[in-house]
Order: sequence, then C-alpha cells, then structure tokens
Amino acid sequence: MHLKAVVGIFSTTYELGDYGTYQMGLIEEYSGPWQDENGNLTAEGKAYFYDEALNSKSEVEGPTVMLPGGMVDLPFAGGVMGGASYSPPGRPFTFATSVYAPMMNGVHRDDDDPGRFFQQRGAFTLLTYFSPSIAYEVSDSLQIGLSVNFNYSGMGIDLPAREPHLGIFFYGSPFIRDTFCNEDGTAKSPDLELCGIVKPYEVYTDLRFEVDQPLTLGFNMGLLWSPQPWITLGLSYNSSIKADMEGDYDFPIRPDFKKVLLDFMNGSVWPGVVAAAGAYGYDLPTAEETANQGSGKMEVSYEIPQHWNAGISLQITPKWKYNLDVRWTEWSTFSSLEFQFDKDIPLLELGAIGDDIGTGGRNGIGSDSVQYQLGLQDVTYWGMGTEYQFSDRLALRAGYENRPSAVPKDKPNAFIPINDGDLFSVGFGYGLEDENNIDVAIGYMISETHYPPCSALLGNGCDPAEIVFGPYQGQDIKSKVEFWLFELTYSRHF
Repeated sequence: MHLKAVVGIFSTTYELGDYGTYQMGLIEEYSGPWQDENGNLTAEGKAYFYDEALNSKSEVEGPTVMLPGGMVDLPFAGGVMGGASYSPPGRPFTFATSVYAPMMNGVHRDDDDPGRFFQQRGAFTLLTYFSPSIAYEVSDSLQIGLSVNFNYSGMGIDLPAREPHLGIFFYGSPFIRDTFCNEDGTAKSPDLELCGIVKPYEVYTDLRFEVDQPLTLGFNMGLLWSPQPWITLGLSYNSSIKADMEGDYDFPIRPDFKKVLLDFMNGSVWPGVVAAAGAYGYDLPTAEETANQGSGKMEVSYEIPQHWNAGISLQITPKWKYNLDVRWTEWSTFSSLEFQFDKDIPLLELGAIGDDIGTGGRNGIGSDSVQYQLGLQDVTYWGMGTEYQFSDRLALRAGYENRPSAVPKDKPNAFIPINDGDLFSVGFGYGLEDENNIDVAIGYMISETHYPPCSALLGNGCDPAEIVFGPYQGQDIKSKVEFWLFELTYSRHF
C-alpha cells in the first residue's frame, strides 16, 4: 500500500499596466462629451473613463476546487492520495487500485481584485476515485499493465464581465450624443432612447455556474522492459476522457446596464429592428426576455487530452542511476469548451450577431451556446532525474523538467497565466524495516509572461471585429506564476 501527502504553496500575480497607443487613441477620440471648455475631463468624465485595473496588481488569494457539493475555497493547496496492490504468491499477476487527481486546479480572488475579470473563482477537477488495475509478468524482464479509471469531473466559474470594446466607446461618442440626445442628456425622441450612460469599464453581467459528471471512464496502459539488469525502458498511455457535465447557472444583467437595454428595447424602433434582423436569419431578444434573463440549467462539454510517456532508466554505476523521460500531451483536444444553456440568452443573441458579422462565427457564439476557444496546441517535453545511493537505506535524488506552454506563441492567451517554465526538484528515499519506504520530494517552478497591449485576443485584444472577452483591451499585462510543491509518500508491504 502507499499513501501520498501533497502540499503546494503558489503565487499567481498579474501586473496590469498602462494603455497602449490603440486604447489611448480611443479615449482621446471619444472623450469630447466629457470635457470642459478647456479640454479637460470633467468629474463626470473621469468617472465615465475610470478603470479600476489601470496600473494595478492582481494576486490570487488561494486555491479553489470543484467537488460534488460545489466549488470550495481552500486556505492552501494540498491533499492525500493513495492506493494498494496485491500479488498472489507464485502467480504472475498483480491487482491494484489507486485514488489520484490527473487534473485539479483552481483559484479565487478578492471581490475588489482588479484581476477578477479573468475569473474571480474558477476550478477544473478530474478525480480518479477507483482504478481497478491488473499487471502481468510476461517474463523476468517484461511486465505489462492495464487499468480502467472511474472519474469524477467537475467545473465551476464565477466571472464578472466587462468589455471596453469600440462599440461601447461609440455609444457614448459625440455623434450619438449630438444626433439623438438633448443637451441635458434626455432623448430627443421617446421612440429611440440612446442616451443612457454605459461606462466603457462598467461590469455588465456576472456569469456563475457549477457543473459536474459523477462518472466518466478512461483507461491507462503501460509496460516495463529490462533487457539487461542495468537498463529499464518504460512506456505508458493515458486515454482521453470526454466530460459532459450538467448543472446550474446564474447569468444576470447588472441593473444599470439592463436599464439602458430596456429603455432602448421599449421604444417603438426596436420591433422594427427585430423584424429586419429576422429577415436576415438573426434572432434578437425582446424587452421581456432581456428583463427576465437570469438562471437555469446548462451543460458543459470538453475532452481531457490523451497522454504518452516514454522513459529510460540507466544504472550507470552501483550507486548512480540516471532517468530520462519524453512526454506528449494532445492539448489541442482541450481547445474548445462547449457551453450549452437551456434557453436563449439575450446577451448571447446580441453577441452572436456581432460574432457572425465580424468573424463569420469563428468564436462560436450562439443564441443559447458558446464554444469557448482556448486555442491550445499539442506539447512534447522532457524531464530527467538522477539518483545517488548514499547508503543501503538512503537514496538522494534531483531532477529537472522543461515545461513548454500549450499556448501557441502566435496566439497568446492572457487567461492562462502559466506558460513556458522550468521545474526543479530534489528529494530522497529512505528504506525502513520490512521493505517499507518513505519518499520525500520538493519541487519549484516559475513561469513569467509579458502580453504587450493588443497582443492577446483573450485578455487585451483590440480587434473590433472580434466579439470575444477582452476585459483589459489595449492594456499592458505581465503574469507570474511561482510555486513550491512538497510530497511525502509512505509505502508499506503487508
């Protein structure tokens, strides 16, 4: 049997810097209605353009996990896993099971943290709670194994949304104000209300959901071959896992923004706009649907990627051993997350038209669904380790692993803070009596990324044709992820 305790100490920070040329140009171009006679922003203008994230710092408060009861914020990252195996005397078979987490990550931020527009709370979980396994000793030098994995899959998001898009700036532009509004800010015609104030950096909605699937199936295969006592070759495969989760969502429109939408939709012009859009195959929401946007049921689907690992272990001398692994993960299959709501969502109906016109629907926004595009690529990486047998009982170890990012260089994604990084580790194994063992490992990794203004479509992108989530449009962003990982494993023969 074995028990493993894992504790992680991590830090995820974003440096949210100044605007680039594009965003500064937008503010200058559309600041006319908010200036005094000297060309300076009025108090109302400063409030209109106020951006809480400008030249600020965001820091994650701690980890969050998705469990069968919902998302849970934790004071620290840690847990206990374990398993057991049995080999019948004189037989070539071994039977086993184990509990472990192939994927478990999540974070939470304070209510006023400027980085909460990436996500205030979020968690992905894949937990293998039962893994019946069988291994067969083909010969003294070759063993093969297979396991079937019973997994829990869950996902949760709490995301306040804002988008300082060109369309929001244009809505408050001199053209709109002069054409449709009186000097006191009221509409010139009650049939067409376009004079409500929508601040560019205003939070307009909050998306919250928790979905899960109690049972998803996968499998693992592996083999070990030792053609000579001093060399061992290994190969393992982890299958992909398709998760189709169900749960509840809450998708309210913030009151100030809802009032602007309803004032416009309740005018006599809106039914004509709806009819004209319908003639071209577009569905637009009614005022009643917009007023009642709220909660319901939803489904989330994604595919957790397959993974190959090949390794070699060389006993160079009686005391020195060297290991080398090469790994491949098909992250491209995790590039699309499909969100399916139980009804049409007014905000998505409006976004679907913009997506279709701007990109031909490339971003996958529908009236009741979203195909969230992460744009990941397959990754091959390597790691190595050295072991020195200090004494009969004590083995000293050190390792290094190169961790390239699954985010393509030409398509950066600021929503994924961890990119290229290096993982360093040290540890030891100590043999107790009766073939019992203790293994200790300490790992350290750091990853830093710079996203210049307008460089990351998801994050700070500036293309007005892209109706995607750019809460920090045109802003300079730097991310840093740093963590320490501590592992203690106890193995006992019985």
